[in-house]
Amino acid sequence: MNNFFKLSRREFRTRLDYFLHPSVHIEDPKQLYGRAAAVSQMQDAFETKGVHPFIWGPRGIGKTSLGHTACEQFKDEFVLAAAIACGRNTTFRDFVDDLLQDAVRRKSDFLKNKSFKASVAVLGIEIAAEFDGIRSTGERITVSQAANLIDKVFSFGAYDEKIPVIIVDEFDRLDDNSTFTQISDLLKQLSVLSSSVKFCFCGVTDDLGELLAAHESVHRYTYGVELKPIAHDSVWSLIKDIEGQFQIVFDRGKHIRIGQIAAGYPHFAHLIVKNCLMSAYESQYGGDAISDDIFRDGLNRSAGQAATRLKTYYENAIRKGTDRYSELLFAVANSEHMNRQFKDIVADYEQIMNVRPNREAYDTKKNNGQDLRNALNSLHKRGFLKKGKTGWYQFEDPMLRSYVRLVAETEGIELSDDAFRS
Repeated sequence: MNNFFKLSRREFRTRLDYFLHPSVHIEDPKQLYGRAAAVSQMQDAFETKGVHPFIWGPRGIGKTSLGHTACEQFKDEFVLAAAIACGRNTTFRDFVDDLLQDAVRRKSDFLKNKSFKASVAVLGIEIAAEFDGIRSTGERITVSQAANLIDKVFSFGAYDEKIPVIIVDEFDRLDDNSTFTQISDLLKQLSVLSSSVKFCFCGVTDDLGELLAAHESVHRYTYGVELKPIAHDSVWSLIKDIEGQFQIVFDRGKHIRIGQIAAGYPHFAHLIVKNCLMSAYESQYGGDAISDDIFRDGLNRSAGQAATRLKTYYENAIRKGTDRYSELLFAVANSEHMNRQFKDIVADYEQIMNVRPNREAYDTKKNNGQDLRNALNSLHKRGFLKKGKTGWYQFEDPMLRSYVRLVAETEGIELSDDAFRS
């Protein structure tokens, strides 16, 4: 019998939120699944003088979680000193002010440190509790000034001889080329100063070289750590650990289906498992195995709670297809591989429509499936699919693929590598 249905709602939610993180980054290394190689790379990057890790990959793959858990994993030598995010119009002054603000928030004794106050005062920054940390004039700051300030503030002595790490998230959003150049120059200057400070950048891209191409010198100071979707067995390890914590079981079929829906994205595995447990709790389910009804309810809740960006993206994709794009997207998502060939999409589309006979379908025989090809090309032109070599398609946003799989499951279509193979 499960060990949670008699808990108060607050007690249950506290436990649930500790173990499952569909909406926030992970900080506990024990809860980071399938990233052993990446964590090892992070350690190497942290320990290598003069370079800063740059975690890159598709949106929602767990880049921020890796940065935070690496700081926790190696906390005997490194400490998370600040964590900030870039915006489209972030200036270099904003960048410096933001990291100082978060440093003060995390280390409140800076508010009383006279040496620290004097160091930042020359740059028009005041430190005081009454305005929650720092107040800045916003005047221009040079790269040299910023480097000297950061080297002094984020020093060994301030952090008990540990190396401070500054996480910079959403670096790909930065559109201001001047700010990009100044940050690149900042890394160079910190190297000249032999500073112990480590920056950890996180950015959405499928090619780190392309993201940094306009700033060739920055390559010398960055250590690329690529994140790809995690393997199914890592998702299953997550589920097994949750089963042990809550004394409840997902049968093997549900393990497989959650892995197939998540398609390597931890967010979806966390979201589905969380909602299944929430459904079990609210129904006061006292059994030791998640029932099919609870599982279906968990999937429906997950589809409703997935990131608004994904729901809107999906709804915009199907809006112009006379309601026929849904099954087409299901077919594109029905593979372990991101890239799908037209003939395989057609074969899976036909099988999907066979189990949905009351739905309007494309004619896959007329003109060698030209109607279906036109629909795929329309999705490509509207930015939902990428079109590769002749007859190959994949999702522009890989995370949308997992959302499509989730939607398909809620509509009774179980997508997998062999779901529609005879």
